[in-house]
Amino acid sequence: MKRGDIRGLSPIVITLILIVLALVAMGAVWGVVNNLIQKNSEQVQIGISMIDLDITNAYEQAGKINVNVKRNTGAGEITKIKLILSKEGDSEVITQEVTDFEEFDSLNFVLDPVKLTPTTIVAVSVAPVFKTDSGTEQVGDITDTYTLVSGSNNNGGNNNNGGNNNNNQGCTCGSRICGDDGCGGSCGTPCISGTCSEDGLECIGCNPLISCSEGKICGTQSNGCGGELTCGTDCPQGHLCNTFGTSCDLITPLNSGMVEETWPGTSGMYFGSNSLPLNKDYTGNYMKFFNSAEMRCLFIVVYRPPVEGYAKSHIGFNFETSIAVGETYQIFATSAECEAS
Repeated sequence: MKRGDIRGLSPIVITLILIVLALVAMGAVWGVVNNLIQKNSEQVQIGISMIDLDITNAYEQAGKINVNVKRNTGAGEITKIKLILSKEGDSEVITQEVTDFEEFDSLNFVLDPVKLTPTTIVAVSVAPVFKTDSGTEQVGDITDTYTLVSGSNNNGGNNNNGGNNNNNQGCTCGSRICGDDGCGGSCGTPCISGTCSEDGLECIGCNPLISCSEGKICGTQSNGCGGELTCGTDCPQGHLCNTFGTSCDLITPLNSGMVEETWPGTSGMYFGSNSLPLNKDYTGNYMKFFNSAEMRCLFIVVYRPPVEGYAKSHIGFNFETSIAVGETYQIFATSAECEAS
């Protein structure tokens, strides 16, 4: 080979070396950029998560907090749900595992607080835990807060003072029997005489009523000093005192029938019956079972018409019960009607 040929190859070799070095440098830069893109993409995904959860009902019953959560429209795989129980100045977070929680589904959770006393809890908030594209779990923002009635047992009644009440967090009467709840609302009833103490725990200089209003034959009535008067006598079973306390009205169930199947296994979480209508929805109502080991009034979490392969409507509680095939049931509009039946 001639010397001129050797000199002619040098620029080619140098060029190849420069190309290789450029590729190595580009690879290193791309590794850094790619990590930043993936990290920022995941952060954007977290920020724009469309998962939306609502609390449709929450109440204290028998020392536990019952919470019904509904999922609205929005993509994403939910793996857990965080429920934040709160009272004035304190809170407790309880995490619940979930599977196959799809859009428009509802789940009922029965919570057993460890840190807080159930009867002191005034609000429940919900936040989703979901999977990102990289497979990691991330906690989303709080999507709803439900205020319980003064943190006390409302027997599962519809909470007209608190459902989806995100703007009233911190507004609570607590132990107050009179005065302001901190948000312009009133606690208890006004003192009929004297004045409400600064802490709202008593009516100072109050002269309480000693008898119920004329015509009131049942129920209770405020004595005007933070106490209650029992009016007349208790209504007989199957009757409920009306709003004005002037009569004991006969309770009429919305539906009645017999338990024909239960599942899964003997857990009693779901049951079906030919007596359940195909064109009504009793979600949010209450039911009682007769001649049964199940003595509770149960909140209906799921009501579904017949699905493929099953010819009956069915009801679900999402928690185990003691109901059994052959027992009779009745469905009521409110927990008060259910308890009095």
